[in-house]
Formats: sequence, structure tokens, C-alpha cells
Amino acid sequence: MTKLMRELIERLEALPDAEQDALAREFLSVLESGEVYVLTPEQEEEVRKALEDGEPNASPQEVEAFFARFRG
Repeated sequence: MTKLMRELIERLEALPDAEQDALAREFLSVLESGEVYVLTPEQEEEVRKALEDGEPNASPQEVEAFFARFRG
């Protein structure tokens, strides 16, 4: 197991059970779909900044447009 995966698990364990289950379902869904998107370091930084800027959550259309950029 990688260091990053260990960190993820530690952070997940700190969440309430309902949130753990919701995230586990999402993770399993990704694994089962076989559609894993690998972000570049620049894309990861863009995501981090977007999460930290305090702006409201994106609309479904904005989310789709964001992920469409990473599809081949």
C-alpha cells in the first residue's frame, strides 16, 4: 500500500460512518467501471485551489465540463 493510500484511509477513518459509506460506494463504483482518471500534478493543484477557495459547490453542468477536459 502506498503512503498516499495510507493517508487517505486515515482521513476516511476520521469521518462519520455515513460519510465513510458514501465515499466507499463512490470508490467501488470507480473501480468497477474501470474508468480511472489520472490527473497531472498541475490538474491536482487546480483541484486543490478550487476546493480551498471558499466558493460554492459547482453545478452539475460545471462538474461535467470539468471532467470532460480529462477524457480522452
